[in-house]
Amino acid sequence: MWGVWIVRLVLLVVFLPLILPLGALMGAFAIAPIPIALLLLAMALLALAIVFGLILGVLGTLIDVLIVFLLLGLVWKWPRGIHATPSTKIRLAYRSLRRTFSQQLRHCSTTDFALCLSIVVIAIVLSLSSGFLHFLLTLAVVLLIVGVVGKWPRSPHLPFLRKLQLALTALWDDLRVRFRR
Repeated sequence: MWGVWIVRLVLLVVFLPLILPLGALMGAFAIAPIPIALLLLAMALLALAIVFGLILGVLGTLIDVLIVFLLLGLVWKWPRGIHATPSTKIRLAYRSLRRTFSQQLRHCSTTDFALCLSIVVIAIVLSLSSGFLHFLLTLAVVLLIVGVVGKWPRSPHLPFLRKLQLALTALWDDLRVRFRR
């Protein structure tokens, strides 16, 4: 039992710069009463999600899901077409994933990030506790949302539905190209 938690802790320490990109978040933090209050609310919601995970007995599974998401990100950013050692490819994938997180975080504030994170964690904890099929459905929805946000156009002149259509098309094309090989 303790061996599983030690492995989880080691993997979380390895992925800590990806989980908490403090440099990108601190640059986006605005010191004002409302953002500070919302950040504290988001942190309280995140603590509530962790307490729910403890009470419902799914905290270990929640950490496993987080690790799987990060491993999926590494596979997504795995360098193709280069001849290098596996350790070099892992380092390149890790850097690419970290750069992608930083680019996405430049377009949101620390408060936005914390609120989204707390809502996603609460949704995953509640879906883990309600059953495997519900969890898989929640996982599919979360992955779809993450994919759409990753492909979201940056143009301020497009209407929302056009941006959504472009993001879904780009995500579909990217998935088709990646899994065609």
